[in-house]
Amino acid sequence: MKRSFVLAMLTFSMCLIGVAQTSMTPQMQNAPARKSPLADYAGAWTGMFEGHTWLAVRLTLQGNQISGTLERPKDFQFANNGAIKSVSDERLTEGVENAVIQGDGLLLTVKDPAAQTADHYVMKLTGAGTAELKMVAMSMPPGMPKPQPWKLSKVTPNAITPTR
Repeated sequence: MKRSFVLAMLTFSMCLIGVAQTSMTPQMQNAPARKSPLADYAGAWTGMFEGHTWLAVRLTLQGNQISGTLERPKDFQFANNGAIKSVSDERLTEGVENAVIQGDGLLLTVKDPAAQTADHYVMKLTGAGTAELKMVAMSMPPGMPKPQPWKLSKVTPNAITPTR
């Protein structure tokens, strides 16, 4: 009797396991793979000033993480309205140390290998192939105007001259 009870319980358990297993329906098989929320940020982005690329952002998606670089002038000045007024020819290339979705943008923490402190920017997608990059959490000299976000356009990776 014990043996038949154990056999009945085993059979019942196997039936439950079989019912609990679900195969993929045709709709599930044809469903698009879930895209990472970081995927739209990946790529090469440039900002223009007086007809020249003054800012280049290269972002690469590796799994669920973004890495890359931000290349910018070493010095730049702002007009009274917060727009870029002038940029230096000397360039800095900062590596992306961290990138996380925050609110409706991507918070980028970048650092020049020779510097002790990191800079922070928020990149917000504004359309297909367009974005804005805004300086955040950076100390500004007293009386300096609040910088306007910088307009970026997505370009092909080879459109940006590699840094040296």
